[in-house]
Amino acid sequence: MPEPILCKICGKRRAKRRCPAVDGDICTICCGTEREVSLSCPLACEYLQEAHRHEKPAPFPEQQLSNRDIEVTEEFLQTQEELLLFCVYSLVQAAVRTPGAIDADVMAALEALIQTRRTMQSGLVYETRPENSVAAAVQRAFSASLDDFEKAQSERGSLSGIRNSELLALLVFLHRIGQQNQNGRPRGRMFLDLLRQMAPDLGVEESAPSIIL
Repeated sequence: MPEPILCKICGKRRAKRRCPAVDGDICTICCGTEREVSLSCPLACEYLQEAHRHEKPAPFPEQQLSNRDIEVTEEFLQTQEELLLFCVYSLVQAAVRTPGAIDADVMAALEALIQTRRTMQSGLVYETRPENSVAAAVQRAFSASLDDFEKAQSERGSLSGIRNSELLALLVFLHRIGQQNQNGRPRGRMFLDLLRQMAPDLGVEESAPSIIL
């Protein structure tokens, strides 16, 4: 009788499932305890997706939502559906193509972009950048996509273009979603997974994850 395959993480319990984060088989206990803690789990992992469907986000008081002076209505979101979906798509792509990016990095990138757009409203041009290099990389990639979108709008003869106030409101909307949809794990990606679901046709390709020892 062949020897049972032991968990690649603990080396004690029988391995029950394939883990792309360690490129090996692990036990269900290590999967549950190390997921998004020591493991950088790829969004394509079925066990990560299943966990996100069942776990509850960390509590976040509504009164602490960011930029409460900016109103974002359902009607506004409907009129800006194309730009919103592009923002979701581009933000997820920027994150998954940045090695090591997690929810906290995406949130920091959004915060910097919101501050930049707020500064533009006052007539100044100053780009706020996150101190975190990973978050800064997400911001750069996302900003480049927005610039390309705006250029494409201009080339196809769109008279309205992208108003700063409209983009600012959409960034605030996404940031609020992030505040309310995080699981509190050190390497949590619940927010990113939710964004991925908002753009169901999005193909996710990301760098191979790794385990932190």
